[in-house]
Amino acid sequence: MKRNKIKYTEKELPMYCDFSCKFADFTEPDCIGACHREIAVWCKILNRYNNKHAKCLVRKNKS
Repeated sequence: MKRNKIKYTEKELPMYCDFSCKFADFTEPDCIGACHREIAVWCKILNRYNNKHAKCLVRKNKS
């Protein structure tokens, strides 16, 4: 299975994970329930969840 790498620069990434990041997406309502879906952010770069307002995982891994 071939994965497409997302190209980005560090300047495009916010310091803290939220929906202002262009690589962020909403969680699926089935995962955690529709009323709690905004507490987690799906990172399209890492293909995993991060807590909203936590430090950006991509920036954290680069430092």
